[in-house]
Amino acid sequence: MRRLIVLLALAFTLVLVPAISAQAKKPLMGAMDLEYNSSWPGPQDEIPDWAGNITIDGTEYRMLFFCIGSGKAFDAPLRGKIHFFAEIWAIYETDFVFTSLLPSSDPSDWAYWLPSAEPIELVLWGHDEGQTNIQNNNYHMNGNVEGAFWDFAVWQGRNVHMSGEIIWYGPGAPHYAPGTFRIN
Repeated sequence: MRRLIVLLALAFTLVLVPAISAQAKKPLMGAMDLEYNSSWPGPQDEIPDWAGNITIDGTEYRMLFFCIGSGKAFDAPLRGKIHFFAEIWAIYETDFVFTSLLPSSDPSDWAYWLPSAEPIELVLWGHDEGQTNIQNNNYHMNGNVEGAFWDFAVWQGRNVHMSGEIIWYGPGAPHYAPGTFRIN
């Protein structure tokens, strides 16, 4: 009898494994190609500091980043080789090329595209905190998905990870930031 119970438990477990793995979703991956807004006036949520494209599953979307602070609890000024940041990121399904507005420090250029304005083209947005290592030019950030719409709705509330490299005009002047985007 004991052997029968063990065999039934094992069979039940084997039946559940494919069902559980079928529910697990592979991470959503994307390749980012971003350009720095050299007219960015500083941390706030109305003018993006980075704008560009992200390619997900062969489809190109547009992407904006709004730096809203240093990302450090005590908000220390930049010292040393690490720069901390906190930001709002957003992905849009649109043909409009955001880099055509760069450089721009005019809030009216960006007003429609703010995640808070809920533009119809917005498909994903969220918050993240991260750091740039100025010595090796790498950046990485972690955050979450605050809003997910249309085909992306299944990603609501998930974790976000981004990383890449800063390519500089010269000392202290960022230009491009290619990288990878992943939602778990």
